[in-house]
Amino acid sequence: MSFSTLIGLFAGVSIVLIAMAMGSSISLFVNVPSLMIVIGGTIAATMIRFSMKESFNAIGMSFCVLKVDNQIKDLNELVDITEDLLRISRQKGALAMEGYEINHEFYQAGIRMLVDGYSPELVKQTLKEKNRLLVDKAETSAGVFRAIGEAAPAFGMMGTLVGLIQMLTNLSDPSSIGPAMAVAMLTTLYGAMIANLFALPTADKIESWVQGESYRQMMIIEAIDSIAQSHNPAVMRDLLAPYLHGNKRQVAKDA
Repeated sequence: MSFSTLIGLFAGVSIVLIAMAMGSSISLFVNVPSLMIVIGGTIAATMIRFSMKESFNAIGMSFCVLKVDNQIKDLNELVDITEDLLRISRQKGALAMEGYEINHEFYQAGIRMLVDGYSPELVKQTLKEKNRLLVDKAETSAGVFRAIGEAAPAFGMMGTLVGLIQMLTNLSDPSSIGPAMAVAMLTTLYGAMIANLFALPTADKIESWVQGESYRQMMIIEAIDSIAQSHNPAVMRDLLAPYLHGNKRQVAKDA
């Protein structure tokens, strides 16, 4: 999990819990029927909008995004690796790259295909398809969490209306109005917390992650194609320079 994510999650939850504890006991903010309405309703609405597979993929994608990843992120380092592989390939042939370890699964898969004798066109096409599938999966996963972020406050308000109706039917007992109103408002609180401390930040995190990862993979595809074409290292660096300067990212945004 990234440091900013950890700090943000800890700070958000801590501030809310401290604010609750300062005025009264935290146990006053726990109500099982309210939780059932918000959580159960949100899950049901999400399952209606998305398939079971898409929902479970979203959970897996969230863990993938939030976990600590030791794969190479620096683009300049990837360019240096590409130059090493180019020199090995030009001097000793593609098979010599087999023993070169790369701490990046996508890059390693592309090099393995070259070593196994796949044509440059097939390697490039396969890697582009993997990149497209990753982006599609991430967009769907982000959509699942956005749906949760939209549904949770709605069901929170629905639970509040249910509580108010129950309260209004018992107006003959004035002493019960205050506690009943407090319980009714808890569902709105639950919905807001689920949406703003979990679902929507997770959706944004997935979108941000896939944008960076897809950009990195597109540069790797060009790097592997340069190796397959046996370009001069200087030519390779010129071809990848737009990625290092962010020009390719701007082109992608404009497209």
